[in-house]
Amino acid sequence: MLASHRSQVAGATVELGSGIGRLREFVPDLVTTDIEASPWGELVVDAQQLPWDDGALANIFLLDVLHHIPRPLTFLDEAVRCLAPGGRVMLLEPYCSPVSTPLYKAFHRERTDLSADPFADDDQSTLEALDSNQALPTLLFFRRRREFEQRWPLLTITASQRLSTIAYPLSGGWHGRPLLPARLLGPTLACEHLLRSIAPLSAFRCLVVLERLEEQARAERSAGG
Repeated sequence: MLASHRSQVAGATVELGSGIGRLREFVPDLVTTDIEASPWGELVVDAQQLPWDDGALANIFLLDVLHHIPRPLTFLDEAVRCLAPGGRVMLLEPYCSPVSTPLYKAFHRERTDLSADPFADDDQSTLEALDSNQALPTLLFFRRRREFEQRWPLLTITASQRLSTIAYPLSGGWHGRPLLPARLLGPTLACEHLLRSIAPLSAFRCLVVLERLEEQARAERSAGG
């Protein structure tokens, strides 16, 4: 799903926080990176200080990474700088719905704070690099989308989908024990499709795609808004 949204403009395609690099199975030309050296990362990269020249990137993938970045606003500024016009940021992140929020708070070890200000220019981490606020993507791209667009007029949200009303919790999440056998994955995903209308109420995940605009398009957008 992430790979299907990639831009075809000229430039490198990179993943921040690649982990074991599974995304490369779907994006063969992917440049894998992580915050520290690993057997799977080609480069050590801090998302708050990207090492690429202005306009050098076509795509930036983040899979459960944005809400771990200590200064996510700094990353978004860097994305604007490094992306070529038409380049994209693809994110897959937690989503805080009325159903998922209390369950995240009860069973997930990461912080889930919908009262936080996503535009506060302070450090989102507390003690460790992997500290986070799972509510950050929901706040930035859904609840306060208009403010996001005003702050980054060169980034437009081209897709924002709420996902996984049952598949994620039934999978056990990242660390829990699966509640269903793998052979039921297909029927479960079929049920997901049928339940998409209730995703705003019960989704656990979200996919967001940001596209870097041309300066002229930004000016036209500002004039129209």
